[in-house]
Amino acid sequence: MQEWFQEKITDAKVLDLSMEVYKKKFKSLIGYQFLFAIIIIVMMMAGGLLILPMLFWINLGSIPGFVLFIVLLIMGIGTLMSLNNVGIFHMTHSYINGEDISASEALGRAFSSFKYIFRIVGALAICLVPILFILGLAGVTTTAVTVFHQQMVSGILTYLLFNVLFLSFITAIIGSFLFYSLHIAVFDKEKGFASIKRSMQFAKGEVLKNAFRVLSISMFHWGVNVSVYASIAGAVGLLSFLFGKIQGGESIVTQMMLYSQKGRSFIDFVVGILLNPISPIIWTVYYINMKYKKEGLKINNMIESLEHKKSEELPENLDIHYE
Repeated sequence: MQEWFQEKITDAKVLDLSMEVYKKKFKSLIGYQFLFAIIIIVMMMAGGLLILPMLFWINLGSIPGFVLFIVLLIMGIGTLMSLNNVGIFHMTHSYINGEDISASEALGRAFSSFKYIFRIVGALAICLVPILFILGLAGVTTTAVTVFHQQMVSGILTYLLFNVLFLSFITAIIGSFLFYSLHIAVFDKEKGFASIKRSMQFAKGEVLKNAFRVLSISMFHWGVNVSVYASIAGAVGLLSFLFGKIQGGESIVTQMMLYSQKGRSFIDFVVGILLNPISPIIWTVYYINMKYKKEGLKINNMIESLEHKKSEELPENLDIHYE
């Protein structure tokens, strides 16, 4: 599959290649998602026993308490999400390079990259500390953030709008400069701030393009997400109607939506298992394309120039010895 990158790769071509990887590695990707979900549940239970007592010692009403709480939240959620993505990074990267790794191997590689992931997530969290202090001085509290999040995810429509519009917009702004930072940290074994610096160097001249790529990945992911979500929710509502769970006298559509809402946790789990790998695959294809264009072609040109020099005819030696 490396020959794909020897020609110009457009955004549409990236999507085609990503979907081919998704189809070829579908079983392994689903297996990886299940394994990762099981491990994360165990880790969250163990982590909760450690973190919850710490929260009792933090004054969440104060500005330092607010900043510390948000930083810990960002580092915890960011590390877990990155771990999930990194396993898929490894599966995609290895498949394109001709190595077919299993779900368990991808899981092992993801957790072996924990140090590099934690470094870059920690670096990003440190960069956000001044902004959090400004928000704290402006009167934003932990309670206000929690209430806002609960309102945004309370209903299906607001949940989708929150993820599709708000989070996608924030991700596009950050990703315009940090598009390759996580891949650099994982595959090049760079430290947190060094990964951010290199990502910014690669992003020169591509800031708007990277923002568009991040936004496109998010919109594509959530577009497929909404379609699958609507199909499953409709099937749940229809089954409820067929099994007599829907009562007469009220709007049938409203009752079907309510029953779909009850099955939301199950739907979220199924949709997450099926669709979460899409974004990391697309992301990794962009990274491989960038590495080839920035470094691969450079190396190829160096090799060609060396071969050309070797093939040049050397001038004949002059015979300076006379009899």
